Amino acid sequence: MVHYKFPEFCSKDFWHFHPEFEIVYVPRGNGKRFVGNHISRFEDGELILLGPNIPHNTFNFGFESENYEEYVIQFSGKQMEALSGSYHEFSPVRSLLEEAQSGQVIGGPAKHAIGELVKAMPGLQPFERLMYLVEVLQKMAVSPDRKSLQVKKFLTVSVLNTHRVQEVYALIQQHYHNDISTREVAKAVSMTESSFCRFFLQSTGKTFKQALTEVRIQHACNLLINGNDTIGSIAADCGFNSVSLFNRFFKEITNETPNTYRKRFYNKVQVGA
Repeated sequence: MVHYKFPEFCSKDFWHFHPEFEIVYVPRGNGKRFVGNHISRFEDGELILLGPNIPHNTFNFGFESENYEEYVIQFSGKQMEALSGSYHEFSPVRSLLEEAQSGQVIGGPAKHAIGELVKAMPGLQPFERLMYLVEVLQKMAVSPDRKSLQVKKFLTVSVLNTHRVQEVYALIQQHYHNDISTREVAKAVSMTESSFCRFFLQSTGKTFKQALTEVRIQHACNLLINGNDTIGSIAADCGFNSVSLFNRFFKEITNETPNTYRKRFYNKVQVGA
């Protein structure tokens, strides 16, 4: 578990994923969350549970207030699965962890009540910390203020292949705005092109080109709601050499056109302002 209090890092962009479950608690402030294909606002702090291998940005990246503070808990689901298999009382937690595959957000009064438990954890001994984690998950599971982000599942990465897939995604992050061939990426991770294509498809459930397109669209979503550039300019900045191709891929992934997406998010910001 880690506790961050670094307002100077609030603009840092760090798109990443990992095999652990993750709980993030931001005690106060407003901002935007970037999780998978989902971008939305949070108000009066944030309490969220993410399942394994859901790509997401750091929460300080979208933070819009002062004095950023964040608590992050990462844990393996195996221990909780073992407990739920032995004790019927853990069945709500098991359901919560299953639903965390699409991202779970806690709102209302429960957000900060559970958050107080999270805040107490850094100062506890290991056994007490585990007991607090179980209580946090139980309270999340039964909270009437819990809702799903309905994140589209991006990755089905095996534990053995996670590191190499992370290397590939790091390359995509660095070069998504350029043409990237499978041959170039295969060479960068010391594989033949055919072996790399087979490995990536088996590890993630998608082709390299599909993964590249998804990252490009995520960056396009960010640009659409954080600036006033034209659709054509955003398409070019995100590596698309055709606006019509960009529009087609954008709608396939988000179920909206870029214009509709921008207007919908802009209207939500205005209503919440």
